Amino acid sequence: MLTRKIDETLLASYSDDIPSFLKKIYAARSVTESQLALGLPKLLTPNFEQLTIAHTLLTQALNEQKRILIVGDFDCDGATASVVAVKSLRLMGAKYADFLVPNRTKHGYGLSPEIVELAIKEKQPDLIITVDNGISSFDGVTLAKASGIDVIITDHHLPSKSVPKADAIINPNLNDCDFPSKNLAGVGVCFYLFSSLKTHLQKHDYFANNNIPLPDLRTVLDLVALGTVADVVKLDQNNRILIAEGLSASAPNYVHPVFWHY
Repeated sequence: MLTRKIDETLLASYSDDIPSFLKKIYAARSVTESQLALGLPKLLTPNFEQLTIAHTLLTQALNEQKRILIVGDFDCDGATASVVAVKSLRLMGAKYADFLVPNRTKHGYGLSPEIVELAIKEKQPDLIITVDNGISSFDGVTLAKASGIDVIITDHHLPSKSVPKADAIINPNLNDCDFPSKNLAGVGVCFYLFSSLKTHLQKHDYFANNNIPLPDLRTVLDLVALGTVADVVKLDQNNRILIAEGLSASAPNYVHPVFWHY
């Protein structure tokens, strides 16, 4: 049986409201009390590279009621991110927010030229937003841009030395991105984009001017938690907050409306 050595100094540093058996577990794993702090106010600030550009594009798309298409992925992370994106956009007043999930056999992975052609044929988008993919979609982005479609990539996968020529890329793993945590799942990146967009729109009186109720994006946190756990990303403090808040938002026996059709 393996046992961990307890850090006595760390053990003595915990506040009295933490049960003694938990103190020993935390001290044996070198967990500080500050790392136990949860709650949305403790989330890292969304200082992603190119976030301002994405906000500008999305604000224009909402104001002009452009057709916005989410291109997702078939795994749990991509599926939950797709729902988070579409639901967030609709809560923010988008009338034309839809999604496509590529069939990898027919369309390949991510924003491929094949999925762009299908999108143009079936959805006629003005703006494409990728979730949980896109950072390697060079040809698809090129075709979309040549077809007059704006492209925002949201992804968490590692980029190569170069990146697609999208209008904006939101990815914590970009070389020039200062976001401290590199462990977000695709759905986490997506949530950060739309929660920060909500703040941006609120500052500019978008909701008040358009008689739109202030969106409560806590209603998608259960999906953020699900996608984060399912993608088996590292559970750093930021991801633990997202998961804890998502579990708190899920009442016992609650089924998210997105699953009612299945």
